[in-house]
Amino acid sequence: MKMLFDTNVLISAFISFKKSSICYEIIDHAIEEHELYYTTFIIGEFKRVFKEDFHYPESVIDEFAKFITRFFTKGNTANTVEEISRDSKDDQVLADAVTNDIDIIVTGDKDLLELQNYRGIKIILPRDYWKL
Repeated sequence: MKMLFDTNVLISAFISFKKSSICYEIIDHAIEEHELYYTTFIIGEFKRVFKEDFHYPESVIDEFAKFITRFFTKGNTANTVEEISRDSKDDQVLADAVTNDIDIIVTGDKDLLELQNYRGIKIILPRDYWKL
């Protein structure tokens, strides 16, 4: 399956970096079992959040980003974005998922989760990954 992990799941995985973290566990498993995608938008948001909200040094953020770019496939960032969600950043994630024919978005974002499904793309919580 083709999967897109939302920024909040990626952040949670890298902050904990422990086997006891559900986000870390599912990414670790999904790397072996599925096609994982990232986009320029997601990696940019990932870096911005680590810098602005968590005050990580650039060198650490770059190492985290290198991990993603090494194990995930770079997808296309959508040029056209429909207004679907209350948050325009969520709209970009949805548009990127459609552009890259993603099967599943894994997220903790309530606005995205509220949709449950968008154009055939299943939207799930990290803990629901194991039910796939």
